[in-house]
Amino acid sequence: MKKKWTGLLMVAVVLLVLSACGAPTKEDIVTEINEKAKNAAGYKAKAVLEIQAGKEKQSYNVDIWNKEHKYYRVHLSSVTNEHSQTILKNKSGIYVMTPSLGKSFKYENNWPENSSQSYLFESLAADIKADGEAGFKETDKYYVFETKTRYTNSSMLPRQQITFHKSDLTPAMVKVMDKEQKAVITVVFKKMDLKPTFAKGDFDRKKANKKTKETAGDVETEFSVHYPIAVNNSKLVDETKVGDRVILTYDGDKPFTLIQKRAATPEGQSVVTASGDMADMGFAAGESADGSLTWVYNGVEFMLASDVMTHGEMATVAASMQPGTLK
Repeated sequence: MKKKWTGLLMVAVVLLVLSACGAPTKEDIVTEINEKAKNAAGYKAKAVLEIQAGKEKQSYNVDIWNKEHKYYRVHLSSVTNEHSQTILKNKSGIYVMTPSLGKSFKYENNWPENSSQSYLFESLAADIKADGEAGFKETDKYYVFETKTRYTNSSMLPRQQITFHKSDLTPAMVKVMDKEQKAVITVVFKKMDLKPTFAKGDFDRKKANKKTKETAGDVETEFSVHYPIAVNNSKLVDETKVGDRVILTYDGDKPFTLIQKRAATPEGQSVVTASGDMADMGFAAGESADGSLTWVYNGVEFMLASDVMTHGEMATVAASMQPGTLK
């Protein structure tokens, strides 16, 4: 009888040990991913970003540099046209550099901590930590989370699916979805170096601006009027040309006015202190203020104004712009 109880005790101990050494829980993985992102001294990453606007898909190459979570340089360039832009964060502030405009806008807000950022490792780690009810599954090679977003337009883009590599816990893919669970933004990470080297001046504004201008192509010489696809059930009721500007007026439940013109050819490069907040829309960085959103894309300056639309709704309209012909 004594041997029987001894045997049962040994089995219990073995089962306890096996249980303790079992597969990590979702909470364990969330903690590990956040610790890895937090403890990384920085990284260099390459990704491809795609935005689905109606039936049209826009693709961008993105180079991301992060040094000590204090310095950032994000360069975005279109695959289909000559649009390029750089977001730079250093000790002096946050700058948005657009070669076609010939200006760098300086901002004081707390980007990138103020919302979700689909191409930043630490932001994705924060997203899965913030959502205590995040969905979770694992495959042979990946951990997959489905979480709420922290975008300014989270009502339009409420959910996202974030996939991490099991091997090193770095992000592999992000899909940001609309209310119908359709992917609107997709980011595929091609490379991530968690032990990067940076040269002196890599986060200097003048050096970064020079690099941005060197990698930018020539913008379109002919100006085409752009029309939004996502118009919130509103309809175009007026199109007027005033000087070098085209003014589109939309009426409906969410009325708005859209003004656009060809960006002036720059003779130099100036720094302008922005009066509003930087709005990172994924495909471009613009400026948001009360009732308005301004941005530059492929040599065209846009300004959207509405008394009833949220900044998130404005960003959705901006992302859906497509070139057409002037009527």
